[in-house]
Amino acid sequence: MNRKLLVIISLATLILAGCWDRVELNDVSIVSGLAVDPGEEKRYMVTIEIVNAPPFSKQGGGDSAPVITFTLEGDTMAEILQRMNIGVTRQLIFSHTRVLFISEEIARQGVIGFLEYLERSGEFRNDFNILITRGKPARDFLKITYPLQKIPSMKVHKQIQTFVKEWGGDPNIRLTDFVSAITSQGRTPVTGSVILKGDVNKGATNENNTNLEPKALVEMEGIAVFDNEKLKGFLTLEESRNYFWTQELEETTLSIPCDDGEEEGENYNALKVVHTHSKINVEYRGSQPVVKVQVNADTELLTTQCRKDLTQLQTYKEYERDAGKYVAENIRNTIIKVQDEFGVDIYGFGEALHRSDNKKYKQVKDDWNEEFRRADVEVDVDIFLRRSGIRTKSFLTDLPKTEENE
Repeated sequence: MNRKLLVIISLATLILAGCWDRVELNDVSIVSGLAVDPGEEKRYMVTIEIVNAPPFSKQGGGDSAPVITFTLEGDTMAEILQRMNIGVTRQLIFSHTRVLFISEEIARQGVIGFLEYLERSGEFRNDFNILITRGKPARDFLKITYPLQKIPSMKVHKQIQTFVKEWGGDPNIRLTDFVSAITSQGRTPVTGSVILKGDVNKGATNENNTNLEPKALVEMEGIAVFDNEKLKGFLTLEESRNYFWTQELEETTLSIPCDDGEEEGENYNALKVVHTHSKINVEYRGSQPVVKVQVNADTELLTTQCRKDLTQLQTYKEYERDAGKYVAENIRNTIIKVQDEFGVDIYGFGEALHRSDNKKYKQVKDDWNEEFRRADVEVDVDIFLRRSGIRTKSFLTDLPKTEENE
């Protein structure tokens, strides 16, 4: 009995030994961002952004840069990342990567060549943003520091989180989402897109952190539309929000023109959307496909430039009707633009048909994008105005009539 116990203890000692594969913090570098551009001699030019720890310590790092970038060319992502130590001293850790910047040129050529490695590798988490860069090389976006968040990729990652919550301007696509959309016959993928404004050279220095107005900024630009693995085109920020109405829109703010006797478009109501629910559906009327969108939204009145009396129920009904009509028209126009210009279903209408009528879906799935292009579009939006702030009646209704505000 004692011999058996001794054997068990000996085996447990071998199994539970926890230090045999340890890696010291001083031996690793954390990669917070990646950028992929066309190579000059090879297929890809990959830039990594490494966090430089001293500037964030209690003692401070003096004038040390918050991050260090290193660029290398190669024909595969795996080869490039494994060879990075020809210029980088420490072992690279990719589990904290926050953003993957892909240049527009590379995206138009196709992204499967390197995304397959990222999806296969166990080194990357599934919580980084995929962004298409416009106007500048992707590597430049890894160099723009910011006073409130000195690590460029961390700044963009947080910026996107806040933007999605406050306005709804990014699809928040992760790697598995993108791969799932590529392999689906009822949906094609989208990602966010960004631009770089200002002086890149000054934005890549500490001077960008010490000015009242940063010399360069990375800004959201809309979404990028793909056909399978290749970039097809872009939607603007406003068109992107029209897309998000059909998906998952957390919050946003709308400026709705109001008819109060002024010239059309002269005055507006500002509504804050606090809750939305959307449903997409597809049906066939004979041989004609019809894509349908139903949206319900709860809103609050933030401000009004209109002179209608908010103590009257009819005023609320009128503002709700105007807002619903305005949103529905914008959603429909964007769907039609996607049909005409891109010809790919980014909405998931094909997936909706798969769920509701699997028999019909099997008949058309191989040509679903063609079916989507010729589909009729119906959009119905119900806006509910729940609150009007701390006031009902606006002081605008008590202003004396003048030639300027009559």
